Amino acid sequence: MTNNDPYLDFLRYCVDDSVVLPSSVKEIKWDELYKFARKQAVEAVYWRGIERMDRENGVKLSDVEVLAWMARVKKIERRSKKIRDKVKWVWKTFHNEGFRSCLLKGHGNAILYPEPYMRPLGDIDIWVEGGDRKVIAYIDSIKPGFKRVYHHIDFFKFDKISVEVHYRPSWMSSPIHNRRLQCWFEEQSDSCFSNFLEEEGFCIPTYEFNVIYQLTHIYSHLLREGVGLRHIVDYYYLMRSGEGKKLIEEHELHRLGLLKIAGAVSWVLHEILGLDQAFLPCTPDEKRGQFLLNEILEGGNFGKHDERALSGKGSNHASHNLNITYRDFRLLRYFPSECLWEPWFRIWHFFWRKRH
Repeated sequence: MTNNDPYLDFLRYCVDDSVVLPSSVKEIKWDELYKFARKQAVEAVYWRGIERMDRENGVKLSDVEVLAWMARVKKIERRSKKIRDKVKWVWKTFHNEGFRSCLLKGHGNAILYPEPYMRPLGDIDIWVEGGDRKVIAYIDSIKPGFKRVYHHIDFFKFDKISVEVHYRPSWMSSPIHNRRLQCWFEEQSDSCFSNFLEEEGFCIPTYEFNVIYQLTHIYSHLLREGVGLRHIVDYYYLMRSGEGKKLIEEHELHRLGLLKIAGAVSWVLHEILGLDQAFLPCTPDEKRGQFLLNEILEGGNFGKHDERALSGKGSNHASHNLNITYRDFRLLRYFPSECLWEPWFRIWHFFWRKRH
């Protein structure tokens, strides 16, 4: 699949109401597109385009195809509504205990979509103020033994919905870039912890915070397991929501070690989804953008469908580490700093977990 593929042409039509229906739509096999959409976790995004296509152009799917899409989208919508109820409870619980917090990732992203149900919700990720030792001590006081890593600690599961409590929103393997990033997060924390949405009943990060944070999130998944179109569509709607707001300067992206991934994401946003250059986080980088697009198409959401040798997740700790090392070598040409530092971070992280 290439960036001239009809599936990607149609995706641009699905996310942007100003785009006319591409002529390549006649080449689409709808049952194959359904499989592709599920692989990338963007079924509801495509469904919105299908409904629009039917309404504006009279192009219809068969009854069997329509029923398959509708059943899947309804399932996503039901799960999203269920999770949103849990989100409010989680945020309020920490608030009542005296912790300032905000919801990360999908729950804030869904609000930016034309229709919130289009964005499937997964785990609940909440950033809680106080630092690792204070937050871990609080969680341990409720029930000790939850798994903790450098940026979050696992918490209870509610109806198979996992809750991850973050004391750091994200991280970088490079110690220099990570130190700068954590300082930047700290500078932004007050505005995020006070960004309360009355209608939703919880706080979400600011636009300025998410421009950086979601880049680190995409970067982390790309380097360690895989990234899909859902992450890119999230970032597309985020950047479109920033009309009239000042973009972060490229020198700041460089200072935080994010300029290369920002260039790759910018190229995909512009070339595949048609985002105007005025909304891009930086100048598009075609070489890295093509590489990122190939990774997205090969691996799908979280890299779960990546069939290349040694890629994806291993079945045990040793094979998991081997797979990450393999990815480091494969991505080294495009993102050298993080790939070279990543093995050292894993060693350091082993001892961090022993202390915490």
